Amino acid sequence: MEQLEEELTCPICCGLFEDPRVLLCSHSFCKKCLEGLLEGSRGSTFRTPFKCPTCRKEAPHNGANSLQINYSLRGIVEKYSKIKVLPKMSECKHHCGQPLNIFCATDLKLICGFCATTDDHRGHKFCSMEEAYDREKEAFDELCQRVENWQSADILTHLDTLQTSKKKALQSVTSDAEKVTEYFDKLINSLECKKNEILSDLETLKLVVLQAYDPEITKLSAVMEEHRRALGIAESFRGITEPLFFLQQMQEFREKVELLKKALLPSRKSISVRPLVRNFDVKKWDSLRLREVDRISGPAREWLLQNGGLPGVRAHVDARVHSDAADNTAVLAAPHSRRASAR
Repeated sequence: MEQLEEELTCPICCGLFEDPRVLLCSHSFCKKCLEGLLEGSRGSTFRTPFKCPTCRKEAPHNGANSLQINYSLRGIVEKYSKIKVLPKMSECKHHCGQPLNIFCATDLKLICGFCATTDDHRGHKFCSMEEAYDREKEAFDELCQRVENWQSADILTHLDTLQTSKKKALQSVTSDAEKVTEYFDKLINSLECKKNEILSDLETLKLVVLQAYDPEITKLSAVMEEHRRALGIAESFRGITEPLFFLQQMQEFREKVELLKKALLPSRKSISVRPLVRNFDVKKWDSLRLREVDRISGPAREWLLQNGGLPGVRAHVDARVHSDAADNTAVLAAPHSRRASAR
């Protein structure tokens, strides 16, 4: 059967003959294959003889449609196709209708017969599907070992550290917010503006924490997802013995592994809010007089003074400073007026 199939194979596309046409030298080729060659060799005049791909003898033509149909060969191919049902081959993306039935051992890719004749693959080594299957099967085990030994454990540890640090930072900011709420609820309504100002600062610190951790966590999560997909692809065709399907999956698997190699791991730098907000201590507020409340420095501004802030945070704080200054003057003026009247 293999020898018969070889006789029924087009020398150009290396697939079974489709609508075979015979030249004057008695060599036959697929009509589509001849059309591709004739189109590529078309000169100033359409009827310029071209050379047979097999024996290199010149063969006059008037287009592929004018060439004699090899009825005997076509009949044999049709009967052979009924006897042996071949797996459907994927078509080449660069040459319409041409099956991917050649393996380029240099580029480790499936190509068609036309691809093998182009400059992109000139001088490359080619091999049969069966030989390529044996080679890639051995490479598969080595590639799987690389993926399994990939630094996923370090990534998970780093991801867990970032999640824990984020949680502690947010808990710290939330704890300060609760203290601020407890303190300002004891004050008269004229201090409501100051309470809202400091709570807003704490919300700004939450934004600092989110901007510091979320991008890194998102990147690491995406890398881990690609890693899981690569392992999933490997498991899906680990036991496949059909060469074509295995090589197609192997190509996709190798691309996933290349993406993992190029993945840049973020730095393990951790941001800590508490040490940076050194002067933010609710306990010291009890010693303040009412007229000194406006001197309280919000934690977000303290953090900005020492770090320069993250994009978007400084603009948010600066815009609020100007409006708060006018509001505080009006709010704190009322208590002083009442004390003056009492005297």
